Amino acid sequence: MPKSVLFDREKVIEDVMQLFWKKGYNGTSMQDLVDVTGLNRSSFYNSFGDKFSLYEESIKHYQAKQLGMLNQTIQDAHSPLKAIQSLFKGILDEVRSGNRKGCMMTGCTSEMSHDPSVSDLLNANKENVVEIFKVLIEKAQGLGEISTEKDAATVALYLFSSLQGLRLTSMLESDLEGVIKEILARL
Repeated sequence: MPKSVLFDREKVIEDVMQLFWKKGYNGTSMQDLVDVTGLNRSSFYNSFGDKFSLYEESIKHYQAKQLGMLNQTIQDAHSPLKAIQSLFKGILDEVRSGNRKGCMMTGCTSEMSHDPSVSDLLNANKENVVEIFKVLIEKAQGLGEISTEKDAATVALYLFSSLQGLRLTSMLESDLEGVIKEILARL
């Protein structure tokens, strides 16, 4: 008779995601994973396979959380332009509150993009976020909030690149208000 699972998988994934976010894939040891999950090694392997499988699952978990926050920001905004502005100002709020971890996806890109399956996850994330920005830009253009002379796809990729750069820079610099104003002024 197989043993039943006696742990909260969602909590374990959240804890592991936080660990990978802080230390990266290569900086996280199996002992770190055993310690953070509270599972012994055999239970860990039986439940999650291996370190890499758990890393991929934690990336997907992070993506889902970020997408949820992005969608909530869009819903709460009064216009497409306000949604874009709120997203960038949210980074400033995070940094001011002491969150200097940057973005797990940015760290993953610099550390693990050479791996084909991770690269696929990263590219899918980029395409998804760029498409969300593109839709917001097109709506803002329709409302006269952003010039129609700007190519929505190019501006969307610019915003994605700026967002990634800000998340990386926020790990070293807390005074980002001027940079964010400059990014938003380009719209």
